[in-house]
Amino acid sequence: MRRVFKFRIELEGSNPKIWRELLVPSDITFYRLHHIIQIVMGWENYHLYEFALDSYRIGQRFEDDGFDGPHEIMDAQRIKIGNVLKTNGQKMDYIYDFGDYWQHSLILERIIEDLGLPFPVCCSGELSCPPEDVGGIPGFYDFLKIMSKPRNPEHKELKNWVRSKLVAIDGKYDPQKFHMEKVNWVLLRLDVYIEEWENEGNQQ
Repeated sequence: MRRVFKFRIELEGSNPKIWRELLVPSDITFYRLHHIIQIVMGWENYHLYEFALDSYRIGQRFEDDGFDGPHEIMDAQRIKIGNVLKTNGQKMDYIYDFGDYWQHSLILERIIEDLGLPFPVCCSGELSCPPEDVGGIPGFYDFLKIMSKPRNPEHKELKNWVRSKLVAIDGKYDPQKFHMEKVNWVLLRLDVYIEEWENEGNQQ
């Protein structure tokens, strides 16, 4: 039986907090964890990312220059999360999209011994993820203000814009709703999700 990690992930700067709790096997790579986070949060997975803990920087490497200094980015596909995270309460930063700069805190809440987990599971969460490319936390809350005021001259344009985003369900974006059933259905097909992402030319 494998160990299972219970994580809590929070989007930094969100108020009220946008968060998820999830269970994942401890022997997966950070590359796989990245895809899991994209699914549970609701991101569209077409920007760069990075995990950071103390001196560790783990993400996408595009060149191997043979040097691994203290601040060198290590390949997420080669490092398993259980080789870095060892104790309850450890915290990492997960950064997605260095333009909008979505910073998340990833907390290892619990290590569960001898639990078989055939696929990652999202246990709980609150609030919808911001739409991709909305302009970071400041842009997101500006967007919500405009969307709450139908008479705002930008309201119609933004309402049409958000319809094409992953977070829009049936063409509508509701910041209060988190669709956990949909997330867990995608997690059940995680291998297919990653394969399709790689086939679209997104792999480093």
